[in-house]
Amino acid sequence: MAKATDETFNGLSGKEWTLLSKNVWDDVSSPREAYQIEHGSTFPLALAERVIRLYSKEGDLVFDPFVGVGTTVIAAAKMERDAIGIELQKKFCDTAKRILDEEKTDLFGQKRSRQAVVCDDCRNLLEYVDRDSVQVTLTSAPYANFSRRDRSRVYKRAISPASDANAKPGAFSIFSEDFGNLGYEEYTEELKKIFKKVFDVTKPGGYCVWVVKDYRDTQSGIPYVSVHSDITNFGVSAGWLHHDLIIWDQNDQRRLMLLGFPNVFYSNQNCAFLVVFRKPERVTA
Repeated sequence: MAKATDETFNGLSGKEWTLLSKNVWDDVSSPREAYQIEHGSTFPLALAERVIRLYSKEGDLVFDPFVGVGTTVIAAAKMERDAIGIELQKKFCDTAKRILDEEKTDLFGQKRSRQAVVCDDCRNLLEYVDRDSVQVTLTSAPYANFSRRDRSRVYKRAISPASDANAKPGAFSIFSEDFGNLGYEEYTEELKKIFKKVFDVTKPGGYCVWVVKDYRDTQSGIPYVSVHSDITNFGVSAGWLHHDLIIWDQNDQRRLMLLGFPNVFYSNQNCAFLVVFRKPERVTA
């Protein structure tokens, strides 16, 4: 690996900068750790490490308003970045804190960076994150309640089927305020508010990266929901510059399904998108 340099904002050398500039990533998928399986919907640690490496340097602040079991803050700890993550569900917060504590005790506990996981609604993020302090946000918001039938399948994979009297099949959690339990229209309105708040806590010139998968449910008559396009529009409306689009190729990790045969052809949705935003250097009121 080429030697890091202080001449670039992220410490990358020219060679590293070039090698990491591919806009299709097919080498960041990895088997989930046991704690990630508990959550059911996480991006790989290798993906988080690459994003953090590209858009920040050691000592910068990394943020995730939907931190789940902590992948973003754990990656930040490994890479000597400060980090703050917010998660609504206490059991996921507890998992994130446990794994983070294990990471911090590595190398005899001689970590120079600081990370924290807060159990709260991310709508309250301004209570925990200073304005103009974040270099890069990396996150993936829970998906809206597109389809109760489809959500029941997701629920079984994502969260242990609950005997809890308050839990309902098809829900991500028992919390009505959970973004994953909102209809799509309400979901989009709430996301717009989060985009604005994340904008406010980001440094001028800082970055915001959303990991997004588009949606299809042929059995319910929804051919295609371009979630990544909607996310892009939400960000731009909040003042962000649409900086880049990266494709996360997952074909090697997902089997092909026979869709629409024999009358209507559909492609398999075996990729996700990293929608990259940048805050303008000068923000006009």
